[in-house]
Amino acid sequence: MAAPDTTSQAGSWRSLFAEGRGLYVVMLNLGIGLHAVDVFVVSTIMPDVVRDLGGAHFYAWSTMLYMVASIVGAAATAPLRRALGGRRAYCIGALLFLAGSIACALAPNMALFILARAVQGFGGGIVLSRSMAMVGELFPEALKKPVLALISSTWGVAALIGPALGGSFAELGFWPGAFWFNLPFVLIFLGVALTRLPADRPERPSVFGFPYRRMALLSAGVLCVGVASEGGTAPARLGLIALALVLVYGTFLLDRRGDNRLFPSRALSALTTTGSGYWAMFLASMTHTVIGVFLPLALQVLKGETPMRAGYMMAVLAIGWTTSSVLTARWRGRAVTAAMIGGMVLCVIGLTGLALGISTQPVWVLVALNTLVGLGLGSSNLHIVAATMRHAAPGEESITASSIPTMRSLGIAFGAAAAGAIANAAGLTDDLDPADVARAVTWVLGLGALAPLCGFLFVLRFVSLTARATLRP
Repeated sequence: MAAPDTTSQAGSWRSLFAEGRGLYVVMLNLGIGLHAVDVFVVSTIMPDVVRDLGGAHFYAWSTMLYMVASIVGAAATAPLRRALGGRRAYCIGALLFLAGSIACALAPNMALFILARAVQGFGGGIVLSRSMAMVGELFPEALKKPVLALISSTWGVAALIGPALGGSFAELGFWPGAFWFNLPFVLIFLGVALTRLPADRPERPSVFGFPYRRMALLSAGVLCVGVASEGGTAPARLGLIALALVLVYGTFLLDRRGDNRLFPSRALSALTTTGSGYWAMFLASMTHTVIGVFLPLALQVLKGETPMRAGYMMAVLAIGWTTSSVLTARWRGRAVTAAMIGGMVLCVIGLTGLALGISTQPVWVLVALNTLVGLGLGSSNLHIVAATMRHAAPGEESITASSIPTMRSLGIAFGAAAAGAIANAAGLTDDLDPADVARAVTWVLGLGALAPLCGFLFVLRFVSLTARATLRP
């Protein structure tokens, strides 16, 4: 796909909607919004789903299988694009998401419900991955950061309206409506994609070269992480996380030597801009995940907040992320370097402050520290993503962009699993005794601060490598 000719356009917000790009902006944000809103809606309606369908012991599997399938779907996007073409792959992802949504609404029992959630997650992963790839394919360099900032704002809006939307359907006693709600938006999305996206030819018009073995290995690794994040003893969790690391790392090793790759070359090497950028994104995802998993619990048990109030106190992270992304989107030169490095410093300060003050500080201080983390993630992540796309190896621009959601999702998965293992080892029990909760959350957030600290080091490396690449003739 060739980006429209915009040589005369500056990187302004108005330019995003000039020369027919407005529908592309709507389409990308609608696709990502479907995935983002679904994450928040389903967590709100799940108690009603269990009440109607039974299967309470599978409660967490709905979210876990959705997460696993979305990671696998995102990783499968590059080979699907080569086999089917970018537009077809994008539309197939949307159709799978729609089919999964309808199946969820009609599911007669919990087993079919979580199977439908896996189909929905796989399609959502493809849509999310192709959306990131098309930022590079459809927009010139000057407009990439504004588009990425709008994508960040979509997640912020989803964090605000998702719980309210899900709560509304729950109060009406009609939880399937949360899934039927997706129908008109997916149809609009498909209409724009089919009529407006350029028709590109497959690079390899065959599915026989699809990397099934690598996909199976990655799926097994991510499934191990998902199971580890949902419970069990500390040794069992740690064993599953270790096995997952081996399987996922093995996928990257095989992919490096394989044909029809899932990831760009040297995707985990700190010696490349792609590798150091990917590691920074992975660790940033771990950063917000350790907060998202256990801070709501601490706010409810230690501070007496209601689930709804705790949920919106958590949403300030997404709001801070969105705000800083929009405010820094047009920064250039040294300001970009300051945003990337300073953003990770803010994350370290915010997460360390939460760990030290979770038991002693008032709620408004904890909310402020959570906002600080969001501001840091937004200012750093936007520029890291844009620079990673810009400095991709020649010929790997599309696969580099489409793999970004995979790396972020892997960070979320490993972050959730590690947080659960730490809390388990710190003595968290089903009784949710305040003293146990305080100790467990302190350990989770304290050790979790190592993620942005390591991310800070990778950002320093990333800044150094991109500076050399810019100076190189």
